[in-house]
Amino acid sequence: MRRRFPPPLRPGDVVAVVAPAGPVEPDRLARGLSRLSSAGFVPETAEGLLAKDGFLAGDDAHRAAQLQWALSLPGARAVMAARGGYGTARLMPLVDWRRASRRPRLFVGYSDVTAILAYLSTRLGIPAIHGPMAAADLALRPDPASFDAFLRLAGGRTSPGEPWGPPCDRLRGGAAEGILSGGCLSVLTSLLGTPFEPDFRGALLFLEDVSEPAYRLDRMLTQWIQAGKLRRIAGILAGRISPVRGETAEGIRRVFAEAGKRLSVPVWCGFPAGHGRTNFPLPFGVRARIDTQGRLFLLESPVAGT
Repeated sequence: MRRRFPPPLRPGDVVAVVAPAGPVEPDRLARGLSRLSSAGFVPETAEGLLAKDGFLAGDDAHRAAQLQWALSLPGARAVMAARGGYGTARLMPLVDWRRASRRPRLFVGYSDVTAILAYLSTRLGIPAIHGPMAAADLALRPDPASFDAFLRLAGGRTSPGEPWGPPCDRLRGGAAEGILSGGCLSVLTSLLGTPFEPDFRGALLFLEDVSEPAYRLDRMLTQWIQAGKLRRIAGILAGRISPVRGETAEGIRRVFAEAGKRLSVPVWCGFPAGHGRTNFPLPFGVRARIDTQGRLFLLESPVAGT
């Protein structure tokens, strides 16, 4: 698959903000937009961004129109989701992805937006960033180190010789190298058997989730394994998944270690990205390596010309 790298994000560039999933709270959105502006960007919001239709930010046609607008907006260098929740997968058949990919731009988000990140990076060959969302991280839990890392990543200011994020804990095996991919496990699992199912061949697979007991994490991993979709992954990198009440972090670690054993691949855990207290950005669709000391190295930039 030929990859197409979006241009780097620089101060003064337009960032289109969309709501492909759950409804957005106005105060949170305002705080997030202010933070984008303070970083030197020009945020533009989709028309009807604050719409609400039950647990969705407007009906499917409305949200799909927002997404198509953002992916085609002249001058926009990046598209950032306002928040996650639920509903992104419902939009996937309604968007003209081929048209939108003619001039790729950097897509940023996580959680339910995993559906878009996975499709762009594994099916269309367009790198994306598993990172902050305007009315979530940027409004609710400002983390200067993670936001600075996002700015460097989106701007193409990373080095292959520099460890990315803190070291992880080894659960099984040794070093691994592959195309960094993945996201929220429950969202990824919902895509199995659809035209938007991600292709994880050769992947260094990052997985995270929230409010999922160990048995459900195991059930989802088992579905992927028994479907034969993880046979050719290079390794697993698990995020910091908080245990539900009555369970322990060790129980979650065991689930991922056993999945790695079934797949005969290395497993690392504890990378601070996703729904935890820290959401350190990760580029999907680029080569990365984790060494025997648990240090992650980005071997490529997610943006062109760097």
